[in-house]
Amino acid sequence: MAFIYIDESGDLGTGKKSCEYFVIAAVKVDKEEVDIALRRIPKKIRARKLSKKLKETAELKFSNSSEEVRRAFLKAAAKLDIGIFCLAIHKKGAAAKIRNNMHIAYNYFIKMLLEEDFGNISRTTRLKICLDKCMPFAEQQKFEDYIKMQIILLFKESPHVLFEQEVSQNNAALQVTDFICGAFGYKYNTSKQGKGCSAYTEIIKAKIRLEKEKK
Repeated sequence: MAFIYIDESGDLGTGKKSCEYFVIAAVKVDKEEVDIALRRIPKKIRARKLSKKLKETAELKFSNSSEEVRRAFLKAAAKLDIGIFCLAIHKKGAAAKIRNNMHIAYNYFIKMLLEEDFGNISRTTRLKICLDKCMPFAEQQKFEDYIKMQIILLFKESPHVLFEQEVSQNNAALQVTDFICGAFGYKYNTSKQGKGCSAYTEIIKAKIRLEKEKK
């Protein structure tokens, strides 16, 4: 079974306090043993890097973690045989239908992934696509229908695809994906601050298969 974990960073708003970029990132895992190792990362970091007080935190996230913890997550992920994909949408420049609708933004991202990488998935492979629980049910259904249609167009015959939308607190692999997505969010939304914006993405650079900016 192959696994794809998807998360987003930022918001879709365009107000003064909104971030400049909405970022979607995916982690693709082709082997079940690698998926197991990916899921073990949060537990290991809790045990080795956190104080007793922080160990009781319900969920570790990029946004509320120290630089040490962020780097620990990213370094651990970079050691695994995974593929990382990112779409950074410049909200003021992107078409309104992408900028204002989460499932449209996700659809665009998935289409990009399909075109760039999914073609090497075996037709007999079972594929699990897992998202952080972020979409209303109606949008989720549209998203799933879109993916199924695109996969059929790509493969002519569709591999078995399982969709799962889960709260990241209950899914360790999604927690790792949050840190990876957060690294890209930091890069794009702090780029005007000068040097250092790519410090986190440099850690996972060797695993990045695709990084695209949409303006």
